[in-house]
Amino acid sequence: METERDKYETDLHQMIRSAPVLTGWGLCWFSAIMDSAASESTIRYKNKTPLSVLDGIPIGVKDELDIKDFRTNSGRKKDAPVNEKDCATVAALRSLGVIFIGITNMHEMGMGISGINPHKGTARNPHNPQHITGGSSSGSAAAVTSGIVPFALGTDGGGSVRIPTAFCGMQGLKPTFGRVAASDTALQNSSTTSIGVIANNVADVALVMSLMFIRASDPRFFNQGVCNPVRALSEKSFSEMKFGTNSHYVSNSHKEIQYVFESIIKPKLPNLIEVEMNELYMSKIAHLNIILAETAQDERCWQEHQGTLAPQTKIVYSTCRGLTLRHYMQSSAQKTRAIKMFKSMFEKVDVLVTPTTACLPKRIDPNSLSHGDLDENNILMTMWFVYLANLCGLPAMSINAGYSENGLPVGVMLTAPWWREDLLFSAAKHLETELAKPSRFHCPVSK
Repeated sequence: METERDKYETDLHQMIRSAPVLTGWGLCWFSAIMDSAASESTIRYKNKTPLSVLDGIPIGVKDELDIKDFRTNSGRKKDAPVNEKDCATVAALRSLGVIFIGITNMHEMGMGISGINPHKGTARNPHNPQHITGGSSSGSAAAVTSGIVPFALGTDGGGSVRIPTAFCGMQGLKPTFGRVAASDTALQNSSTTSIGVIANNVADVALVMSLMFIRASDPRFFNQGVCNPVRALSEKSFSEMKFGTNSHYVSNSHKEIQYVFESIIKPKLPNLIEVEMNELYMSKIAHLNIILAETAQDERCWQEHQGTLAPQTKIVYSTCRGLTLRHYMQSSAQKTRAIKMFKSMFEKVDVLVTPTTACLPKRIDPNSLSHGDLDENNILMTMWFVYLANLCGLPAMSINAGYSENGLPVGVMLTAPWWREDLLFSAAKHLETELAKPSRFHCPVSK
């Protein structure tokens, strides 16, 4: 008799063979280690002793987080040594019985937002394989959207969870900076990057992140403002929440994104008010300077990999190395002003609402598949809204809001005060039930 596990393995292998969207999603697949984990989970369920509600659930992990006995290459061509242990987040999920079935691909070293990777392959957008998934957590978004896994881990230093979430029509969270441990990962030098989750519904994001908040909290920050880490939903009802937006800020978006935001999202928001947002251009420059300067700290990585990096990564890395302490200090001062702006804003509203991106996922240039992608205008428009949450360490969540005329997903982003992910989960859950279900869904098994 075929078990659910047997059916899943059969379907998964059919997906791998038949779906062009999966190119570049997995760097490793089923092995004796994964089969062993599945067998152990099956025994626990037979004995009625599962480790958690996630016991036996298959997930993908971005190629930036260490999994024991596998390599963490961060999308680079040259292989890294085999990891001797899990990073804290992976270890926490392993303790809950999660089964890691694959390492998801990414934009090389996270230095881009398209997800195009000339070394490891490029994950395609399940809604249209001729378009990008967005990045840098490209493989995680493609894997969830394709139905391979119910959720996947990503990292977000400049929208790298929320951008592919929006472009692929999924739901994804970047938590408050420091909520989830990252000090034992490649992100240890970053003051802008958080580990997040991409899933196909808000409830799964809330469930997984709530468990991670408990099991994988960052000891450097956890005591700062976290009163009730297990609370997934806010005690404040949706009708009681105050929402803020800035129409001028939103007006820079693509016309189809503006249409979805103005005609579908705004009418569903009670107590919506205009909020003031200042010095956005300077904050954008500050975020760029900070993330690049912190990347440049890893001189050993540059020396080891510069000969094998894609051309566009070399260009970005060279820019990193040209930044000075003065640039960093000036950008940090601008960061302080941006935080002050948000503190003032959140005295008036509970949640800031904007589109996730100012553009739709672009069509893939065939030449970029072998040489990489560095489209400055597209980067600007893709990151138009997401960077502020990274600069200021705020929690932000992208949910699917609708579709363009050509069936490409449009995301809406909710941003809340520090440590108030519960507000995001509650608001996103309500909006999810109000919004139309996807009219298109890619199912590789059906081909």
